[in-house]
Amino acid sequence: MKKILLITSILFTILSCKAQVIGTLEQFEECRKRPNRDQEGCPDLQNITYVKDTNNRLNQFVGTWKGAYGGKQYEIKLEKKVNYKEKPTDEMSWDQIIGRMLVKDSNSNIIYNSMNKTDSETHFWGYNFQGRTYDMHFVGNYDCLESGDVFIETKVANPNEMTLFYNQDKDGWLDPAKCPNFSTYGSLLPTQKMTLVKQ
Repeated sequence: MKKILLITSILFTILSCKAQVIGTLEQFEECRKRPNRDQEGCPDLQNITYVKDTNNRLNQFVGTWKGAYGGKQYEIKLEKKVNYKEKPTDEMSWDQIIGRMLVKDSNSNIIYNSMNKTDSETHFWGYNFQGRTYDMHFVGNYDCLESGDVFIETKVANPNEMTLFYNQDKDGWLDPAKCPNFSTYGSLLPTQKMTLVKQ
């Protein structure tokens, strides 16, 4: 009887475990460059369940970075997550960067703080590389159309310096009741390149 229970439980474990199929960040970066990707997709990558940072390219961004731009002071903490799924039900996991941010105005008043948020609440997560640049997405005050892509890149001559550029989404649903000061609302992140220094 013990033998039957053991065999049954081993078979159940084998059947319930789905083998992880590993791909690389480089494969998905190459996929984005394919001329017919919008029509054909990347069928060779369809079975991948884990996109791995096999060359440790994400490590260069890990740490706390500080800088100033347009009268605002920025502190950005970037963490590498390995085999990360935002939700347990997600079919694919990624090695990616999750960001947290503290922004102060010229009088050192806090105007944005996600330092104590959970990974899924930071609304600042990485996607993939475009050459040397790592593409992230940020959502701040979505009611004021504060969302878009953030591009970060460490400098070749000094890897302790990083440039950051924010490309704010132009489309979205604006609710004037939730963003009454929209006409004077300034973007939280700079839409010009700024430099941050690793601490």
